[in-house]
Amino acid sequence: MTAISDSQSVKFNSRGLVLLTSLLLVFIGAAAAKDHRSMKPTNKPHVVAHIQFDGMSEMDMTIQTRPGDRYYLYVQHSKGEGVSIIDISRPEKPKAIGVLHEGDAAGDGKMTITGNLAIVSERAVASSHGGELSNGDVVLWDTSDPTSPRLVQKFSKVVKWLQDNREFIYVLAEDGLWIVSQPDEQLLNSPDSSAFGG
Repeated sequence: MTAISDSQSVKFNSRGLVLLTSLLLVFIGAAAAKDHRSMKPTNKPHVVAHIQFDGMSEMDMTIQTRPGDRYYLYVQHSKGEGVSIIDISRPEKPKAIGVLHEGDAAGDGKMTITGNLAIVSERAVASSHGGELSNGDVVLWDTSDPTSPRLVQKFSKVVKWLQDNREFIYVLAEDGLWIVSQPDEQLLNSPDSSAFGG
């Protein structure tokens, strides 16, 4: 009689263990399903960051790509407000790192980033005689170090500017043709701009 009693006890323990394991699996499955429902899908577009430019109006922007997966956004503001430089290497954590302060660095003009140069040119304005276009100013900035951009040269009464495949900039102005090289990656001594009529 003792042998039968031990055998039934073992069966009860086995059944209890199976029942307990089944309940545990049902509970874990329900918890996992609840967690799965609360997760947001990551493959849909969503806002990752926002920067405000208090008191400044935004006119235009352009991106500069640098070696080492570095990306900089140049946000052009109204005339007199300059150009904000934003490090967007990590888009979810944008960081304002500098400003082109010169009053004529922005405004109603067009900004272009080419290599290590930012080129800000005034938009041509229709003149009152004959529908011709009046000449505007072009300002070149060395952006090889985006944290401290440096004014290279300001050209007045520019007719047109071009860039060749060697990255030389050609500026045709009222006072002649100017040829500007891209800045080297290393810091160079800045030539005296007065020697070039600027």
